[in-house]
Amino acid sequence: MDFFKIMNTSLHIVASIPGRLRIKGEALRREGTRTRLAQDLSSLDGVTDLRPNPQAGSLVVHYDRTGCTKADMEARIHHLIAQHGSVSAASGPKSTAPRSGQRRRSGQRSLRMRVNRVSKIGMLVSLAASLAVAELRPRGWKHWHVTTGWGFVACLAVHLLVYRRHLLR
Repeated sequence: MDFFKIMNTSLHIVASIPGRLRIKGEALRREGTRTRLAQDLSSLDGVTDLRPNPQAGSLVVHYDRTGCTKADMEARIHHLIAQHGSVSAASGPKSTAPRSGQRRRSGQRSLRMRVNRVSKIGMLVSLAASLAVAELRPRGWKHWHVTTGWGFVACLAVHLLVYRRHLLR
């Protein structure tokens, strides 16, 4: 059990739903740490499956949700991690820090979210303009209707590009 005291790192529960939770930490990229934690977790009552992901530095824990609640399993894992010493048992949402290592200011959205917001606003504006041009029919209205329609399609493409991983599940 002294193995975790040597490490100067932290493990966090980053996602949790009934029956499944994900533990993430830089230490889980190392085989020894991952194996030792997996052994300790598999000894907990109710744990049915463990799925390590060394590239992501995470470990997914599947447990019998009829045997214990989400809060109970989180508490068991927090206790297990905390008893190993300096490894933090912090729980919460994923870190919002960009991958470059620089931290964003509080309240600042990621670039992906900002681009997506602009694309959604662009879709609304171009759709409204397209409909207004079609209704009012000013001189050269077909040209403007087509132009605003293509603007909508371009903004839609950006929006779909941002959410491509969710679309391909």
